[in-house]
Amino acid sequence: MPTVLWWGRGDKNYSRNRTIARLFGELGWGCEYFYPAVGSELGLIQAYFAKLKKPDLIWLPCFRQRDMASAIHFGKKWNVPVVSDPLTSSYQKQVYERGKFSADSRRAQRLLKWEAGLFKQADLIVLENSAYADFVRDEMDVPEDKLGVLYNGAYTKFFTPQPPPEPGPPFEVGFVGSFQPSMGTDVIVKAARLCQDLPVKWTLIGEGDDKPEAEQLAKGLNNIEFTGWVKYETLPERMGNMHILLGIFGVTRKTDFVIPNKIFEAMAVARPLITQQAAAYADNLGQSPVVGWVERGNEQALADKVREWIAEPQDLPERGLKTRELFDRYFGDDKMRDMLRIILDRVLPGGTKK
Repeated sequence: MPTVLWWGRGDKNYSRNRTIARLFGELGWGCEYFYPAVGSELGLIQAYFAKLKKPDLIWLPCFRQRDMASAIHFGKKWNVPVVSDPLTSSYQKQVYERGKFSADSRRAQRLLKWEAGLFKQADLIVLENSAYADFVRDEMDVPEDKLGVLYNGAYTKFFTPQPPPEPGPPFEVGFVGSFQPSMGTDVIVKAARLCQDLPVKWTLIGEGDDKPEAEQLAKGLNNIEFTGWVKYETLPERMGNMHILLGIFGVTRKTDFVIPNKIFEAMAVARPLITQQAAAYADNLGQSPVVGWVERGNEQALADKVREWIAEPQDLPERGLKTRELFDRYFGDDKMRDMLRIILDRVLPGGTKK
């Protein structure tokens, strides 16, 4: 049995990490874990004292760029490939998502040089879709042959197709996620304001920095409700009670190359989905008419799509089933296993034993 060594302080229960670990197991791999100290220098020292066994592959989980230098050192020492699955570029997050500093600032350029240098030393950088891979290639000058793609998918043993609610009023349109600029929760609130004449309740589940602003924007509306996070074990059923689920509608650059978990989970529970058009869907969902595509940042387009679908409620259950079919085709377990198998064969020919 080949062995992968997870190198990094990443949370094993984080959705993407958990999914990938499961896929490794399904492909016949054993998983070992090494949690280095806070920084790569201390982690390197710790690794020598830990007497680690040589694996067949080193895998860096999400957000662990700080652990890459020590992992790369041991990859060279052992002559085994190092694959990093950052999920989010630190440079992209600080510059384009948080707007902490401008792209041409010294701090941004230092961060770019540091991160790009690490990416170029790894054997492969895994991104969540081809649009994100294009961003890393173009913005960070990482060679294309060092980039791979593995979608996020969903925990399909948990997010299963849910019985549809009655296709009649009152209807519920739901958002589940974090309140941050890329989500466009302000667009959702504005769309709800445009739909006050409809028998629709708009429910926004989650927390985040932008929530107070969204709540302030919703003052005076009686067709919108904000709740905190619901218990994870109840989430599929809660999503299943909604007639329509929403994706993201923000206008930040990040929204063009990210497919958030809420998209996969909404599709997995077999609910009609409305979200904005983005380059991230170019090689998967594309322009499938099953999805309710709207222009980013456009509350009128979102309101019009909800109005259109609610006007034909008898079609909502069938649309939900077709949405799940799309999920299985592009993001289901078989597809995910194939994508990981391709990644492993690129860095370690014959590495997939099953």
